[in-house]
Amino acid sequence: MSEGSVPERTLAGTARVEAFSDGVMAIAITLLILEIRVPEHEAGRLLQALGHIWPSYVAYLASFMTIGVVWMNHHTFFGRLRRIDHVLRWWNLMLLLGISLVPFPTMVVAENVVHGTHRDAVVAVGLYGIVGVLMTVPWAPMWWRLAKRPEMLKPGLGADYARRESWRAWPGILVYAVCVGVGFLSPIAALVLYLLVATFYGLSNKGWTAPSEDDPDDE
Repeated sequence: MSEGSVPERTLAGTARVEAFSDGVMAIAITLLILEIRVPEHEAGRLLQALGHIWPSYVAYLASFMTIGVVWMNHHTFFGRLRRIDHVLRWWNLMLLLGISLVPFPTMVVAENVVHGTHRDAVVAVGLYGIVGVLMTVPWAPMWWRLAKRPEMLKPGLGADYARRESWRAWPGILVYAVCVGVGFLSPIAALVLYLLVATFYGLSNKGWTAPSEDDPDDE
């Protein structure tokens, strides 16, 4: 056994972790739409009332895209794995913790970004950004763990690959943190930046150094 390798008995398959993770993300993304309620309105003024809650639609779109893109990246991540250990399971659980929190700041943003006071709007986008950071941080240590234990990766992938991929977490952490500051000046601009973070990770969901685009395990 090579130095730093993990005994096979300490590793397990990924199927149960993937199934549990998919379930958590499915529930979180479903809860988002439940926060958009039919607005109170006078007879004949439904259209205006629906237009009045447009921040709810923007917040829903940002959060739907965020969770959806996390799901795509999560699928790609586990498509690179052969086995998993207890440390990786814990970091995956921390990732799911962040995802499960998303519906709450989404509701807070929807109710305060436009129709609340400026101070409340700043707090709302700040809360959203903090949850975004919590959701993004686990990706780096998940890849670091694979760099330390490359035998959990599929054949042909190694520690160097894992170290390169770990850097993908940092742009999201940085932008989410910056958005908290931007929110002091323009909560709407911060909300747009949150959408851009989701777009970035959506476009790069195969990774920066994907081993093969035609790998059948990535389909």
